[in-house]
Amino acid sequence: MSNFARALAVIVVACSLATVSLAQDDGTGVRVNSEGTLDGYALIAPQFDHNVYLIDNDGRLVNAWQIGSPTREAHLLAEGNVIVLKGPREEFDKSLIALGYGADGAVAEYTWDGEMVWEYVFDDPRRRHHHGIDILPNGNILALVWDYHQLDEAIARGLHPDIAATSFAELDSFLPDSVLELNPASGDIVWEWQSWDHLVQDTDENLANFGAPSDHPQRLNINYEQYAVKSLPLDWSAGPHDWMHANMVNYNPALDQIVISVLRFDEFWIFSHSGTSEDAAGPAGDLLYRWGNPFAYGQGDMREDRQLFQQHDAQWIDEGLPGAGNMLIYNNRNNLVREDEQADDEYSSILELKLPLREDGSYDWSADAQVVWQYDEGFYSRIISGVQRLPNGNTLITEGTSGRLIEVTAAGDIVWEFVNPIPDRNWLFRARKYSADHPGLEGKDLTPGEVLGA
Repeated sequence: MSNFARALAVIVVACSLATVSLAQDDGTGVRVNSEGTLDGYALIAPQFDHNVYLIDNDGRLVNAWQIGSPTREAHLLAEGNVIVLKGPREEFDKSLIALGYGADGAVAEYTWDGEMVWEYVFDDPRRRHHHGIDILPNGNILALVWDYHQLDEAIARGLHPDIAATSFAELDSFLPDSVLELNPASGDIVWEWQSWDHLVQDTDENLANFGAPSDHPQRLNINYEQYAVKSLPLDWSAGPHDWMHANMVNYNPALDQIVISVLRFDEFWIFSHSGTSEDAAGPAGDLLYRWGNPFAYGQGDMREDRQLFQQHDAQWIDEGLPGAGNMLIYNNRNNLVREDEQADDEYSSILELKLPLREDGSYDWSADAQVVWQYDEGFYSRIISGVQRLPNGNTLITEGTSGRLIEVTAAGDIVWEFVNPIPDRNWLFRARKYSADHPGLEGKDLTPGEVLGA
Protein backbone atom coordinates (compact mmCIF):
# COMPACT_ATOMS: atom_id res chain seq x y z
CA MET A 1 0.00 0.00 0.00
CA SER A 2 1.37 3.45 -0.91
CA ASN A 3 2.33 5.98 1.76
CA PHE A 4 -0.53 8.18 0.59
CA ALA A 5 -2.97 5.30 1.02
CA ARG A 6 -1.74 4.58 4.53
CA ALA A 7 -2.48 8.18 5.45
CA LEU A 8 -6.11 7.91 4.36
CA ALA A 9 -9.12 6.06 5.65
CA VAL A 10 -12.74 5.52 4.76
CA ILE A 11 -15.79 5.66 6.98
CA VAL A 12 -18.17 2.81 6.36
CA VAL A 13 -21.75 2.82 7.50
CA ALA A 14 -23.55 -0.47 7.11
CA CYS A 15 -26.96 -1.81 7.91
CA SER A 16 -29.08 -4.69 6.73
CA LEU A 17 -32.32 -4.13 4.89
CA ALA A 18 -32.46 -7.80 3.97
CA THR A 19 -33.42 -11.12 5.45
CA VAL A 20 -29.79 -12.30 5.54
CA SER A 21 -28.24 -11.90 8.98
CA LEU A 22 -25.27 -9.54 8.94
CA ALA A 23 -22.46 -9.72 11.46
CA GLN A 24 -22.68 -7.30 14.37
CA ASP A 25 -20.74 -4.05 14.29
CA ASP A 26 -17.25 -4.87 15.57
CA GLY A 27 -16.30 -1.26 16.20
CA THR A 28 -15.35 -0.45 12.62
CA GLY A 29 -18.88 0.50 11.60
CA VAL A 30 -19.16 -2.45 9.21
CA ARG A 31 -21.65 -5.26 9.09
CA VAL A 32 -21.14 -7.95 6.49
CA ASN A 33 -22.34 -11.49 5.86
CA SER A 34 -19.07 -13.35 5.32
CA GLU A 35 -20.82 -16.33 3.75
CA GLY A 36 -22.84 -14.31 1.24
CA THR A 37 -20.46 -11.49 0.27
CA LEU A 38 -17.92 -11.68 -2.53
CA ASP A 39 -14.44 -11.96 -1.07
CA GLY A 40 -12.97 -8.94 -2.77
CA TYR A 41 -12.28 -5.23 -2.96
CA ALA A 42 -14.33 -2.25 -4.13
CA LEU A 43 -12.75 0.43 -6.32
CA ILE A 44 -14.40 3.83 -5.96
CA ALA A 45 -13.72 7.25 -7.48
CA PRO A 46 -16.00 9.68 -5.62
CA GLN A 47 -17.32 12.23 -8.06
CA PHE A 48 -15.42 15.54 -7.82
CA ASP A 49 -12.95 14.08 -5.33
CA HIS A 50 -9.34 14.02 -6.55
CA ASN A 51 -8.55 10.47 -5.44
CA VAL A 52 -9.37 6.83 -6.19
CA TYR A 53 -9.73 4.35 -3.32
CA LEU A 54 -9.56 0.55 -3.03
CA ILE A 55 -11.30 -0.77 0.08
CA ASP A 56 -11.82 -4.25 1.50
CA ASN A 57 -15.10 -5.73 2.75
CA ASP A 58 -14.51 -4.18 6.17
CA GLY A 59 -14.20 -0.72 4.67
CA ARG A 60 -10.47 -0.51 5.34
CA LEU A 61 -8.27 1.30 2.87
CA VAL A 62 -6.02 -1.02 0.86
CA ASN A 63 -4.66 1.42 -1.74
CA ALA A 64 -5.32 4.92 -3.04
CA TRP A 65 -4.27 7.03 -5.96
CA GLN A 66 -3.79 10.81 -5.98
CA ILE A 67 -5.19 11.99 -9.31
CA GLY A 68 -4.82 15.76 -9.00
CA SER A 69 -8.17 16.61 -10.59
CA PRO A 70 -11.80 15.55 -10.11
CA THR A 71 -12.55 11.90 -10.87
CA ARG A 72 -15.63 9.99 -11.98
CA GLU A 73 -14.80 6.29 -12.41
CA ALA A 74 -11.86 3.87 -12.34
CA HIS A 75 -11.08 0.40 -13.72
CA LEU A 76 -8.55 -2.12 -12.37
CA LEU A 77 -6.38 -3.71 -15.05
CA ALA A 78 -4.90 -7.21 -15.08
CA GLU A 79 -1.41 -5.96 -14.19
CA GLY A 80 -2.67 -3.89 -11.26
CA ASN A 81 -2.70 -0.49 -12.95
CA VAL A 82 -5.87 1.59 -13.00
CA ILE A 83 -7.56 3.52 -15.80
CA VAL A 84 -9.20 6.66 -14.44
CA LEU A 85 -11.78 8.97 -15.99
CA LYS A 86 -10.99 12.47 -14.77
CA GLY A 87 -10.91 16.17 -15.40
CA PRO A 88 -7.81 17.48 -17.21
CA ARG A 89 -5.06 19.05 -15.13
CA GLU A 90 -5.19 22.21 -17.24
CA GLU A 91 -8.13 24.14 -18.68
CA PHE A 92 -8.94 23.53 -22.35
CA ASP A 93 -10.82 25.40 -25.05
CA LYS A 94 -14.54 25.68 -24.24
CA SER A 95 -15.37 28.29 -26.87
CA LEU A 96 -17.72 25.99 -28.80
CA ILE A 97 -18.85 23.47 -26.16
CA ALA A 98 -19.23 25.14 -22.79
CA LEU A 99 -20.74 22.05 -21.20
CA GLY A 100 -18.85 19.85 -18.81
CA TYR A 101 -19.02 18.20 -15.43
CA GLY A 102 -15.55 18.79 -14.00
CA ALA A 103 -14.78 15.08 -13.70
CA ASP A 104 -14.73 14.56 -17.49
CA GLY A 105 -12.45 15.48 -20.37
CA ALA A 106 -9.44 13.24 -19.83
CA VAL A 107 -8.51 9.61 -19.25
CA ALA A 108 -5.26 8.37 -17.72
CA GLU A 109 -3.50 5.22 -16.57
CA TYR A 110 -1.67 4.95 -13.24
CA THR A 111 0.53 2.24 -11.77
CA TRP A 112 -0.33 0.55 -8.48
CA ASP A 113 2.06 2.98 -6.77
CA GLY A 114 0.42 6.03 -8.29
CA GLU A 115 2.76 6.95 -11.13
CA MET A 116 1.03 8.22 -14.28
CA VAL A 117 1.73 6.00 -17.29
CA TRP A 118 -0.10 8.16 -19.84
CA GLU A 119 -2.85 10.78 -20.04
CA TYR A 120 -5.05 11.72 -22.98
CA VAL A 121 -6.95 15.01 -22.96
CA PHE A 122 -9.89 15.44 -25.32
CA ASP A 123 -8.96 19.05 -26.13
CA ASP A 124 -10.54 19.44 -29.59
CA PRO A 125 -12.86 22.49 -29.25
CA ARG A 126 -15.38 20.75 -31.52
CA ARG A 127 -15.42 17.60 -29.37
CA ARG A 128 -15.83 17.30 -25.64
CA HIS A 129 -15.54 14.03 -23.76
CA HIS A 130 -18.20 13.35 -21.12
CA HIS A 131 -19.37 10.46 -18.95
CA GLY A 132 -18.34 6.91 -19.68
CA ILE A 133 -15.45 4.92 -21.06
CA ASP A 134 -14.83 1.23 -21.66
CA ILE A 135 -11.63 -0.71 -22.24
CA LEU A 136 -11.31 -2.99 -25.26
CA PRO A 137 -9.43 -6.32 -25.12
CA ASN A 138 -6.58 -4.75 -27.14
CA GLY A 139 -6.18 -1.97 -24.56
CA ASN A 140 -7.83 0.73 -26.63
CA ILE A 141 -10.39 3.01 -24.95
CA LEU A 142 -13.96 3.66 -26.04
CA ALA A 143 -15.13 7.12 -25.02
CA LEU A 144 -18.33 9.16 -25.34
CA VAL A 145 -18.00 12.68 -26.75
CA TRP A 146 -20.26 15.54 -27.75
CA ASP A 147 -19.76 16.64 -31.37
CA TYR A 148 -20.36 20.31 -32.09
CA HIS A 149 -22.73 21.34 -34.89
CA GLN A 150 -24.27 24.74 -35.48
CA LEU A 151 -28.04 24.89 -35.30
CA ASP A 152 -28.24 25.65 -39.03
CA GLU A 153 -26.46 22.37 -39.71
CA ALA A 154 -29.08 20.51 -37.70
CA ILE A 155 -31.89 22.27 -39.57
CA ALA A 156 -30.22 21.20 -42.81
CA ARG A 157 -30.40 17.61 -41.50
CA GLY A 158 -34.14 17.94 -40.86
CA LEU A 159 -34.46 19.50 -37.40
CA HIS A 160 -37.84 21.25 -37.48
CA PRO A 161 -37.41 25.05 -37.46
CA ASP A 162 -40.07 25.40 -34.77
CA ILE A 163 -38.13 23.07 -32.47
CA ALA A 164 -34.95 24.95 -33.28
CA ALA A 165 -36.64 28.24 -32.39
CA THR A 166 -38.10 27.01 -29.10
CA SER A 167 -36.07 24.26 -27.46
CA PHE A 168 -32.75 25.45 -28.89
CA ALA A 169 -33.39 29.19 -28.78
CA GLU A 170 -30.26 31.31 -28.22
CA LEU A 171 -28.01 28.25 -28.01
CA ASP A 172 -26.93 28.00 -31.67
CA SER A 173 -25.50 24.55 -31.14
CA PHE A 174 -26.64 20.96 -31.48
CA LEU A 175 -24.50 18.37 -29.70
CA PRO A 176 -25.21 14.74 -30.67
CA ASP A 177 -23.00 12.06 -29.16
CA SER A 178 -20.28 10.00 -30.81
CA VAL A 179 -18.20 7.04 -29.66
CA LEU A 180 -14.44 7.28 -30.27
CA GLU A 181 -11.85 4.53 -30.02
CA LEU A 182 -8.55 5.82 -28.66
CA ASN A 183 -5.23 4.05 -29.00
CA PRO A 184 -3.45 5.29 -25.86
CA ALA A 185 -0.04 4.12 -27.11
CA SER A 186 -0.15 6.41 -30.14
CA GLY A 187 -2.70 8.98 -28.99
CA ASP A 188 -4.68 8.40 -32.20
CA ILE A 189 -8.41 8.05 -32.67
CA VAL A 190 -8.53 4.83 -34.70
CA TRP A 191 -12.31 4.36 -35.09
CA GLU A 192 -15.49 6.30 -34.48
CA TRP A 193 -19.26 6.08 -34.68
CA GLN A 194 -21.30 9.28 -34.93
CA SER A 195 -25.02 9.44 -34.21
CA TRP A 196 -25.04 12.42 -36.62
CA ASP A 197 -24.66 9.93 -39.49
CA HIS A 198 -27.82 7.97 -38.59
CA LEU A 199 -30.63 10.51 -38.45
CA VAL A 200 -34.13 10.27 -39.85
CA GLN A 201 -36.72 13.04 -40.14
CA ASP A 202 -40.19 13.61 -41.56
CA THR A 203 -39.92 17.40 -41.85
CA ASP A 204 -38.34 17.94 -45.28
CA GLU A 205 -39.02 15.41 -48.03
CA ASN A 206 -36.25 16.89 -50.15
CA LEU A 207 -33.55 15.68 -47.78
CA ALA A 208 -31.89 12.30 -48.21
CA ASN A 209 -32.80 11.16 -44.69
CA PHE A 210 -36.53 11.79 -45.11
CA GLY A 211 -38.81 9.07 -43.75
CA ALA A 212 -41.23 8.19 -41.00
CA PRO A 213 -39.30 7.41 -37.79
CA SER A 214 -41.71 4.56 -37.09
CA ASP A 215 -40.63 2.93 -40.37
CA HIS A 216 -36.93 3.37 -39.57
CA PRO A 217 -36.36 2.36 -35.93
CA GLN A 218 -32.74 1.63 -36.80
CA ARG A 219 -32.22 5.39 -37.25
CA LEU A 220 -32.56 8.33 -34.84
CA ASN A 221 -35.40 10.83 -35.05
CA ILE A 222 -33.69 14.23 -35.01
CA ASN A 223 -37.00 15.80 -33.97
CA TYR A 224 -37.50 13.65 -30.89
CA GLU A 225 -37.37 15.93 -27.89
CA GLN A 226 -38.54 15.15 -24.40
CA TYR A 227 -39.56 18.74 -23.84
CA ALA A 228 -42.33 18.53 -26.40
CA VAL A 229 -44.02 15.77 -24.39
CA LYS A 230 -42.97 17.08 -20.95
CA SER A 231 -41.27 13.77 -20.36
CA LEU A 232 -39.20 14.54 -17.30
CA PRO A 233 -37.74 17.62 -15.60
CA LEU A 234 -34.18 18.10 -16.83
CA ASP A 235 -33.25 21.35 -15.09
CA TRP A 236 -30.16 19.64 -13.60
CA SER A 237 -28.84 18.60 -17.00
CA ALA A 238 -26.70 20.35 -19.58
CA GLY A 239 -29.41 22.04 -21.63
CA PRO A 240 -31.41 21.02 -24.70
CA HIS A 241 -28.43 21.11 -27.08
CA ASP A 242 -27.17 18.08 -25.10
CA TRP A 243 -29.62 16.23 -27.32
CA MET A 244 -28.88 12.63 -26.26
CA HIS A 245 -27.01 12.84 -22.94
CA ALA A 246 -25.52 9.36 -23.29
CA ASN A 247 -23.97 8.25 -20.00
CA MET A 248 -22.45 4.79 -20.58
CA VAL A 249 -20.57 2.94 -23.31
CA ASN A 250 -19.91 -0.81 -23.10
CA TYR A 251 -18.32 -3.31 -25.47
CA ASN A 252 -19.22 -6.94 -26.13
CA PRO A 253 -16.14 -8.75 -27.51
CA ALA A 254 -18.05 -11.91 -28.47
CA LEU A 255 -20.41 -9.93 -30.69
CA ASP A 256 -18.09 -7.02 -31.56
CA GLN A 257 -20.95 -4.71 -30.65
CA ILE A 258 -21.30 -1.55 -28.57
CA VAL A 259 -24.16 -0.44 -26.35
CA ILE A 260 -24.70 3.10 -25.12
CA SER A 261 -27.21 4.27 -22.52
CA VAL A 262 -29.06 7.32 -23.92
CA LEU A 263 -30.72 9.13 -21.06
CA ARG A 264 -32.79 11.65 -22.98
CA PHE A 265 -34.32 8.96 -25.18
CA ASP A 266 -34.90 6.64 -22.18
CA GLU A 267 -33.28 3.86 -24.22
CA PHE A 268 -30.14 1.88 -24.81
CA TRP A 269 -28.84 1.55 -28.36
CA ILE A 270 -26.72 -1.26 -29.81
CA PHE A 271 -24.60 -0.89 -32.94
CA SER A 272 -21.71 -2.70 -34.60
CA HIS A 273 -18.03 -2.05 -33.91
CA SER A 274 -16.85 -4.07 -36.90
CA GLY A 275 -15.47 -2.47 -40.04
CA THR A 276 -13.96 0.97 -40.51
CA SER A 277 -15.13 4.42 -39.46
CA GLU A 278 -16.39 4.85 -43.02
CA ASP A 279 -18.45 1.68 -42.61
CA ALA A 280 -19.81 2.98 -39.30
CA ALA A 281 -20.94 6.19 -41.03
CA GLY A 282 -23.13 4.22 -43.45
CA PRO A 283 -26.01 1.77 -43.13
CA ALA A 284 -23.71 -0.74 -41.41
CA GLY A 285 -23.58 1.70 -38.50
CA ASP A 286 -27.35 1.96 -38.07
CA LEU A 287 -28.78 0.63 -34.83
CA LEU A 288 -28.89 -3.13 -34.50
CA TYR A 289 -31.32 -2.90 -31.59
CA ARG A 290 -32.83 -0.38 -29.17
CA TRP A 291 -34.99 -0.81 -26.10
CA GLY A 292 -36.71 1.21 -23.42
CA ASN A 293 -38.99 3.74 -25.09
CA PRO A 294 -40.67 2.89 -28.43
CA PHE A 295 -42.31 6.32 -28.36
CA ALA A 296 -38.91 7.73 -29.32
CA TYR A 297 -39.36 6.26 -32.80
CA GLY A 298 -43.12 6.48 -33.09
CA GLN A 299 -44.01 2.88 -32.25
CA GLY A 300 -45.51 3.23 -28.80
CA ASP A 301 -47.16 5.41 -26.19
CA MET A 302 -44.99 7.54 -23.93
CA ARG A 303 -47.09 6.77 -20.88
CA GLU A 304 -47.94 3.13 -21.42
CA ASP A 305 -44.97 1.60 -23.23
CA ARG A 306 -41.87 3.26 -21.84
CA GLN A 307 -39.83 0.94 -19.60
CA LEU A 308 -36.65 2.95 -18.98
CA PHE A 309 -36.53 6.23 -17.09
CA GLN A 310 -33.28 8.22 -17.31
CA GLN A 311 -31.34 4.98 -16.93
CA HIS A 312 -27.58 4.54 -16.40
CA ASP A 313 -24.86 1.91 -16.82
CA ALA A 314 -26.42 -0.34 -19.49
CA GLN A 315 -23.94 -3.19 -19.98
CA TRP A 316 -23.65 -6.77 -21.09
CA ILE A 317 -22.86 -9.26 -18.31
CA ASP A 318 -19.37 -10.57 -19.00
CA GLU A 319 -18.65 -14.09 -20.16
CA GLY A 320 -18.10 -16.52 -17.30
CA LEU A 321 -20.49 -14.70 -14.95
CA PRO A 322 -24.02 -15.76 -14.02
CA GLY A 323 -26.35 -14.30 -16.64
CA ALA A 324 -23.55 -13.89 -19.20
CA GLY A 325 -24.75 -12.13 -22.33
CA ASN A 326 -27.77 -10.54 -20.66
CA MET A 327 -28.08 -6.76 -20.30
CA LEU A 328 -27.92 -5.07 -16.87
CA ILE A 329 -29.34 -1.57 -16.31
CA TYR A 330 -29.77 0.84 -13.42
CA ASN A 331 -33.27 2.25 -14.06
CA ASN A 332 -33.24 5.52 -12.16
CA ARG A 333 -36.67 7.15 -11.97
CA ASN A 334 -39.33 4.47 -12.31
CA ASN A 335 -42.02 6.55 -10.63
CA LEU A 336 -41.86 9.46 -13.09
CA VAL A 337 -44.07 9.27 -16.14
CA ARG A 338 -44.71 12.92 -16.92
CA GLU A 339 -43.57 16.13 -15.31
CA ASP A 340 -47.08 16.73 -13.99
CA GLU A 341 -47.69 13.09 -12.97
CA GLN A 342 -45.21 12.05 -10.29
CA ALA A 343 -45.86 9.29 -7.81
CA ASP A 344 -45.34 9.95 -4.11
CA ASP A 345 -42.81 7.15 -3.75
CA GLU A 346 -39.43 7.50 -5.41
CA TYR A 347 -37.59 4.32 -6.33
CA SER A 348 -35.01 2.95 -8.71
CA SER A 349 -34.68 -0.59 -10.00
CA ILE A 350 -32.15 -2.96 -11.50
CA LEU A 351 -33.20 -4.79 -14.65
CA GLU A 352 -31.52 -7.83 -16.17
CA LEU A 353 -32.72 -8.41 -19.74
CA LYS A 354 -32.43 -11.32 -22.14
CA LEU A 355 -32.29 -9.72 -25.58
CA PRO A 356 -33.87 -11.26 -28.72
CA LEU A 357 -30.46 -12.11 -30.20
CA ARG A 358 -30.21 -14.36 -33.24
CA GLU A 359 -27.34 -16.78 -33.82
CA ASP A 360 -25.80 -14.51 -36.47
CA GLY A 361 -25.56 -11.58 -34.02
CA SER A 362 -28.59 -9.72 -35.35
CA TYR A 363 -31.72 -9.01 -33.30
CA ASP A 364 -35.36 -9.87 -33.78
CA TRP A 365 -37.04 -6.46 -33.74
CA SER A 366 -40.47 -8.08 -33.56
CA ALA A 367 -39.64 -9.70 -30.20
CA ASP A 368 -39.40 -7.80 -26.93
CA ALA A 369 -36.52 -8.13 -24.51
CA GLN A 370 -37.39 -10.35 -21.54
CA VAL A 371 -36.87 -9.18 -17.96
CA VAL A 372 -35.27 -12.19 -16.26
CA TRP A 373 -34.34 -10.51 -12.96
CA GLN A 374 -35.40 -7.32 -11.23
CA TYR A 375 -34.51 -5.70 -7.92
CA ASP A 376 -36.18 -2.54 -6.62
CA GLU A 377 -36.20 -2.64 -2.84
CA GLY A 378 -35.11 0.31 -0.75
CA PHE A 379 -32.89 2.39 -3.00
CA TYR A 380 -33.28 5.47 -5.21
CA SER A 381 -31.06 7.88 -7.10
CA ARG A 382 -32.56 10.29 -9.58
CA ILE A 383 -29.26 10.69 -11.47
CA ILE A 384 -25.87 8.93 -11.94
CA SER A 385 -25.57 5.39 -10.39
CA GLY A 386 -24.53 1.95 -11.65
CA VAL A 387 -24.69 -1.82 -11.41
CA GLN A 388 -22.33 -4.80 -11.79
CA ARG A 389 -22.78 -8.58 -11.84
CA LEU A 390 -20.20 -10.23 -9.56
CA PRO A 391 -18.46 -13.60 -9.98
CA ASN A 392 -20.44 -15.18 -7.13
CA GLY A 393 -23.74 -14.27 -8.80
CA ASN A 394 -24.44 -11.31 -6.53
CA THR A 395 -25.07 -7.85 -7.94
CA LEU A 396 -23.32 -4.67 -6.82
CA ILE A 397 -25.55 -1.60 -6.94
CA THR A 398 -24.25 1.98 -6.81
CA GLU A 399 -26.93 4.30 -5.42
CA GLY A 400 -25.14 7.35 -6.74
CA THR A 401 -26.46 10.46 -5.00
CA SER A 402 -26.29 8.84 -1.57
CA GLY A 403 -22.81 7.40 -2.18
CA ARG A 404 -24.16 4.01 -1.18
CA LEU A 405 -23.04 0.58 -2.38
CA ILE A 406 -25.08 -2.55 -1.73
CA GLU A 407 -24.31 -6.12 -2.72
CA VAL A 408 -27.45 -8.20 -3.16
CA THR A 409 -27.97 -11.90 -3.83
CA ALA A 410 -30.11 -13.29 -6.63
CA ALA A 411 -32.85 -13.69 -4.02
CA GLY A 412 -32.65 -9.98 -3.23
CA ASP A 413 -30.90 -10.20 0.13
CA ILE A 414 -28.40 -7.48 1.01
CA VAL A 415 -25.14 -9.04 2.19
CA TRP A 416 -22.88 -5.94 2.16
CA GLU A 417 -23.43 -2.21 2.38
CA PHE A 418 -21.11 0.78 2.28
CA VAL A 419 -21.73 4.53 2.36
CA ASN A 420 -19.05 6.86 1.05
CA PRO A 421 -18.31 9.32 3.88
CA ILE A 422 -16.19 11.94 2.10
CA PRO A 423 -17.75 15.34 2.93
CA ASP A 424 -19.08 17.29 -0.06
CA ARG A 425 -17.82 14.55 -2.38
CA ASN A 426 -20.18 11.78 -1.41
CA TRP A 427 -21.58 11.02 -4.88
CA LEU A 428 -20.48 7.87 -6.70
CA PHE A 429 -21.01 7.84 -10.46
CA ARG A 430 -20.43 4.09 -10.50
CA ALA A 431 -18.20 1.65 -8.62
CA ARG A 432 -16.74 -1.74 -9.38
CA LYS A 433 -15.87 -4.67 -7.11
CA TYR A 434 -13.09 -7.18 -7.87
CA SER A 435 -12.69 -10.66 -6.43
CA ALA A 436 -9.66 -11.37 -4.24
CA ASP A 437 -8.19 -13.60 -6.97
CA HIS A 438 -8.32 -10.89 -9.65
CA PRO A 439 -4.98 -10.94 -11.52
CA GLY A 440 -4.51 -7.22 -10.89
CA LEU A 441 -4.25 -7.94 -7.17
CA GLU A 442 -1.77 -10.80 -7.40
CA GLY A 443 1.50 -10.04 -5.65
CA LYS A 444 0.26 -6.66 -4.39
CA ASP A 445 0.49 -5.46 -0.79
CA LEU A 446 -3.13 -5.71 0.33
CA THR A 447 -2.44 -4.93 3.99
CA PRO A 448 -5.48 -2.93 5.11
CA GLY A 449 -5.16 0.41 6.86
CA GLU A 450 -7.24 1.82 9.66
CA VAL A 451 -10.88 2.72 9.34
CA LEU A 452 -11.39 6.37 10.14
CA GLY A 453 -13.23 6.73 13.42
CA ALA A 454 -12.65 3.12 14.52
